[in-house]
Amino acid sequence: MLLRRFWTAVVVAGSALAVAVGQLPAQGDSTRPAVSPVSPSTPVLTALPPPQPGAEVYRRPVDGSYTVSGRGFGHGIGMSQYGAHGAGLAGLTHAQILGYYYPGTRLDTHSLGRLRVGITTDDDGVVRVAHRSGLRVRNAATSTTTYALPSGRDQWRVLATGTTASSCVLQGRVDGVWSTTWPAGLSRSCPLTFSSPEGSVDLFLPDGSLRVYRGVLSAVHTGTPTLQTVNRVSMQSYLRSVVPSEMPTSFHPAALRSQAVSARTYAARGVGATAFYDTCDTVACQVYRGRGVRTSTGAITSYEHPDTDAAVGATEGQVLTYPFATGRALATTMFSSSSGGHTAPGSAAHPYLSAHPDAYDGVAGNSRHTWTGELPVSTLESAFGIPWVERVQVLERDGFGSFGGRIVTARVEGYNSAGSYTYRDVTGPDLRFARPYPTYRDGLSSHYVTFVAEPTVRPATRIAGDNRYATSAAVSEAWPAGVSVAYVASGRNFPDALTAAARSGVPDAPLLITEPTSLPPETAAALARLRPGRIIVVGGTGAVSGDVAAQLARYAVSGAVQRIDGTDRYVVAANVAAAYPADVPRVYLASGQDYPDALAGAALAAHQGAPLLITRTTSLPAVVAEQLERLSPGQLIVLGGTTAVSTATARAAAAYSDTGTFTRLSGTDRYGTAQAVAQSYPAGTTRAYVTSGTAYPDALVAAARAGRQGAPLVLTRPTSVPSATSSALGRLTLSSVYVVGGPRVVTDRVLAELGLALE
Repeated sequence: MLLRRFWTAVVVAGSALAVAVGQLPAQGDSTRPAVSPVSPSTPVLTALPPPQPGAEVYRRPVDGSYTVSGRGFGHGIGMSQYGAHGAGLAGLTHAQILGYYYPGTRLDTHSLGRLRVGITTDDDGVVRVAHRSGLRVRNAATSTTTYALPSGRDQWRVLATGTTASSCVLQGRVDGVWSTTWPAGLSRSCPLTFSSPEGSVDLFLPDGSLRVYRGVLSAVHTGTPTLQTVNRVSMQSYLRSVVPSEMPTSFHPAALRSQAVSARTYAARGVGATAFYDTCDTVACQVYRGRGVRTSTGAITSYEHPDTDAAVGATEGQVLTYPFATGRALATTMFSSSSGGHTAPGSAAHPYLSAHPDAYDGVAGNSRHTWTGELPVSTLESAFGIPWVERVQVLERDGFGSFGGRIVTARVEGYNSAGSYTYRDVTGPDLRFARPYPTYRDGLSSHYVTFVAEPTVRPATRIAGDNRYATSAAVSEAWPAGVSVAYVASGRNFPDALTAAARSGVPDAPLLITEPTSLPPETAAALARLRPGRIIVVGGTGAVSGDVAAQLARYAVSGAVQRIDGTDRYVVAANVAAAYPADVPRVYLASGQDYPDALAGAALAAHQGAPLLITRTTSLPAVVAEQLERLSPGQLIVLGGTTAVSTATARAAAAYSDTGTFTRLSGTDRYGTAQAVAQSYPAGTTRAYVTSGTAYPDALVAAARAGRQGAPLVLTRPTSVPSATSSALGRLTLSSVYVVGGPRVVTDRVLAELGLALE
């Protein structure tokens, strides 16, 4: 699948799966007729039909150019290369990165043979190599009998005069004159393979440059007089060129190793793909440029790099496999430059290419994580053969991420030269490649886009009920009926509900609150609508009594009510964290003695599927230490300043992480800490939740909903918006702001002020 990269002047590519995903049209696709746009004064003789039901409708802009807001670079399927870099900086190993982007695969070690790479950049039909001492030739890549090529020639070439392999001719050049030269005993037929004692061969490309390739080079007859150049090379040598061509060598070592495994798996899966070669050397497969370019002085300008060589060596033989219905086999490890914060789905045949939020793609330096581009109507007119474009309708999106996901289909509408209505139904990639980046600096680098409409100012949306339990029920309306599980915790104390809110993101479950000794009717009504398969009560009988638990059983479809409890709040939090597997990427740690710092962190933990543990300010409870030792996190993130979690306590907890260090997310107050947490979300985030920073019940249930939707949770004062909150919201690309809680906890004045953060 054709991809575009943006970190060098060279256009490079990730892997592709044409069968499962479909082939993207290349720029300049010959199936699109080039039609000159008509003059703006051309009369319109027919009216546009009504828009399609449910479509996004965008009329022709007054200035003649659609402004689009986009995310990511490439198709977004599988591994984000910038995301791998961000994950490496966050402390993930290459095995964890690969597990994150290809869930369900297994890292195995295979013994891999040589690879046949079609050098399609050598497209003049003749194979021409430079002479060097010891250069030899044989008739097949696997033949053991080689023949020395005589000295006195500066170049050798193989050409074909007919449609059979026996029409191949081997020629040497002396003083600019070519003459046929066949070593005695060498069969006069293709394939002809060049090799040298140095283990490499110099190939002349059609542009005159001299490219050095490791391994051997073959002239292969394909049934026409046009020969195909094939490089037979070891997998490791192949990857030494591919990895630095596909990923910047400055990226984190774990990212480089992830790229090496992904590229190796993709190449190995393609073995035997054609009769002539296993993979090609361009953006249609993976970019492979050989060892380097031979300069006029005889030196080599290398395409290889010590850092990527190290990544290739450290992962030798490592590939990803998946248990397909027909048995375990190599996965198709697609990747692209940037996911834009959410990966795209592959196909049902490849479930490990799943769509999911990407927490690492927004790493510093990724200029295409979010971007703005221009799509002139003249471009659409030329690309799709419509003389006058009047309207674009987005008919279908894939449903994953911002804007409702990537564009699947759109309708470009307008008028032909006679003034009659006409249209073209196109794909999202069609729109992208009508004006691609970086061919155009303001072009589109993905089909994860939305058309920017005229900005409107509207108030934030309030989610509230008459009391905390009614608000909890209102928040739970984001979940459809038939959820697999629902969490219930006390509405009178924060610790149990705090850890439950973080945990709810793993099974995508709502969190409801209850009175300790009675089930509020609002909570009962919400559970009756949700019809959860089972209910998990978080907290002991002092928090949620046995009688309430018995009542809850009536609302679980299975009748099952599970309780996660403990002797104190720290034990309860540890027991909740026990449901996570060992070797998690990260663990959040917050104060168990006060709630503000952890509120925003609970939403982030739910979004990332990460455990949230609580601690005493100046000492780490033994049960928390035990759970940290089992979880063995890649990194520890502390929520709040030293008055919430002391440095000594944070260090004690960090000793159980892979790095032995911790990251603190904090501000000068609770609002500043919530702002620091919100910085973890990409700037392209389109929705946010706001709750009171002085009352915890609304924030606890909001954290579960925010986690479900990948939205940050920030805090506000009841009657004014703190500057930290305004800054946190202003950094994002918001189209929706939800205030959880009634006017007594967040006034209407604050509601209106928060609406100013909307695009």
